[in-house]
Amino acid sequence: MLRTFGMMGLAGGFLIISQPFRMTVLNGIGSAVNTLNLYSPLSYIGLAIVLFGGAALSMYSAPRPH
Repeated sequence: MLRTFGMMGLAGGFLIISQPFRMTVLNGIGSAVNTLNLYSPLSYIGLAIVLFGGAALSMYSAPRPH
C-alpha cells in the first residue's frame, strides 16, 4: 500500500511539474467524458459493468493445491 501511494505521489508530482503532460492528460480525460456524454446512458452502464467486472476479477484468486 505504501508503494502504491508513493507511485501515485510521484505521478501527481510529475503532473504538477510538467505542464504539457498535464494538458495532455486533462484533454484526454475531457475527451473521454465528452464521448461518454455523447452515448449516454448506455455508455455509463457499460462503464459500470467493466469497472465491476474488473473489481471482481482482481478479487478472484485461483484455487491452489494445498
